[in-house]
Order: sequence, then C-alpha cells, then structure tokens
Amino acid sequence: MTQLEKDLLNAVQRDFPLDTRPFELLGRRFGISEEECIGVLRGLVEKGVLREIRPVVSWNRAGFTGVLLGLVVEPHGVDAVAEAINSIPGVTHNYLREGSRNLWCTLTCESGEEMERHLLFMRSLDGVSDVRTFASEKTYKIGLVLDV
Repeated sequence: MTQLEKDLLNAVQRDFPLDTRPFELLGRRFGISEEECIGVLRGLVEKGVLREIRPVVSWNRAGFTGVLLGLVVEPHGVDAVAEAINSIPGVTHNYLREGSRNLWCTLTCESGEEMERHLLFMRSLDGVSDVRTFASEKTYKIGLVLDV
C-alpha cells in the first residue's frame, strides 16, 4: 500500500470533511485533485481494503425508533421471508441464526405507527410463526479506528 493510500485511509477514519465536496478537501490536504482522491479510494474498494465510506447516525437522537427483531420462521420459508423483510426501507441488518428464533433484523422507523405496520406485515408472511421485539436499553458504540 502506498503512503498516499495509508494517509487517505487514516483521514477518512478520523476526520472526514463534512462538506459538499469532501473529496476535493481531502485531495487538497494531500496535494492531489478531487478526481485523484476518488480514484485512490475507489481503487482501495476494488482491492477489498476499503468496504465503504458512510455516516453512522444516532437514529434515536434524530427522533427515530429502532428495535431488534427475532423471528421464528419455518426453514423452507427463510429466503422468501428475508427477501420480503429486506424490502422494508428501515431494515438495516437481516441475518440467519441457529435455533428456533432463527431470523433476526434491525428496524428503524419514524413513528410507532410505522413500526406497527411493518410488524404486522412481517407477522403476515408465510412461514413466520412469531415476531418478538427487543428494545435497546443502552447503546454501546465502539469507535474502531485502525492506524494504517
């Protein structure tokens, strides 16, 4: 990995510019153009070094409601149920686990009414025998920053 690649990785982890042209600002910081900056980062994505650059939002502070959901789904229906659940805009994670409560997802909604609509939809899906909500009592965030 080049020094520029390392420097850019460190910068996007620690102090990504909140600006309409963040890559232009990052490029200036390292003496390259906006296009070159984007190209280097895109190259790191293509190499599998960088997965994505995205914000982490504290949804509860922004007025949204979020829950963890555990579903009991018949094994033959898991793929179809997972696909249907993934069509809900507020679903951020959806994963299969061993055990009777075998499909888990997180759901973020703007209101309790919206949440109830989505829960009713999930409960109506073929193969779903139970949907249980697990409200978060405390949020634990670990800020992982790797020095490259």
